[in-house]
Amino acid sequence: MHHTSSLLLLAAALALPSLIPAPVLAAGAELPACAVTGARSVFINGRPALRLADVAGCPPGMFETVPGLFIEGQPAVRLSAPKEGCIASGSSNVIAGGGMAPRAGDVACPPAPQR
Repeated sequence: MHHTSSLLLLAAALALPSLIPAPVLAAGAELPACAVTGARSVFINGRPALRLADVAGCPPGMFETVPGLFIEGQPAVRLSAPKEGCIASGSSNVIAGGGMAPRAGDVACPPAPQR
C-alpha cells in the first residue's frame, strides 16, 4: 500500500510544473514565446524538451548547447544569459548541464524590431 501512495505522490509532483502557464509579465500582458516547439518524444514535466533548432527564434546568446547531451539527434540546450525584456524559466526538478532544463513555452521575448 505504501508503494502505491508513493507512486501517486511522485506522479502528482511531476505533473504540477506542467500546469504552470507560459511566462507572463507582472502586469499580465503575455509576451510571445520564442521557443514554442520542442522534442516529440522527450518530455520534461509533461512539456517538450528544447533542442538547438527549437531556440532559433530566440535572441542570440540566450541559449547554449549542453555538451554530450542530445535529444532526438539534436543538441540539448540550457539557458546561457538572460536577455533584456525576456522572461525565462525551466524545470525546477530536472537539471541539464548544471541549470534548469528548458521546455517548450518556458521562454518569452518581445518580438524583434522590423527593419
